[in-house]
Amino acid sequence: MLMVPFGGVRGLLPPHAVQDKVLVDATNAFGGPGAPADLGGRGSSDLVAEWYPGAQVVKSLNTMHYETLAVAGTAPGERLAHFTAGDDVKAKEIVAGIITDLGFAPVDTGPLHSGGILQQPGGPLFDRPLTEAQALAWISH
Repeated sequence: MLMVPFGGVRGLLPPHAVQDKVLVDATNAFGGPGAPADLGGRGSSDLVAEWYPGAQVVKSLNTMHYETLAVAGTAPGERLAHFTAGDDVKAKEIVAGIITDLGFAPVDTGPLHSGGILQQPGGPLFDRPLTEAQALAWISH
């Protein structure tokens, strides 16, 4: 799981270390304080997948503020959603299981490129806590 500033992702791991492994990209690419980085229309997870070829990259666990993340998984009431985006179905299922174990509802936003862009800073799902029902309604519209 990548949970470091986005600028430190490239070269952080030797590519062979994540070959044929699920690599959860929980990073967020910022260009300045609170401003999304200009990635030229590419998703940040597209770049992660390029830097770590052979890894099954899943964009997830990056849209919720850390203070919400710390308590929401055990809070009473309807579960909040965490999103997954990726090109490998099995990898997304594994990450969905982790999200469920953390007390959240997994919601699939689709392939790595289009689904990842929805989740990254500047995307419509970033820093927007939604219940499972709200997230599914948003995805289906």
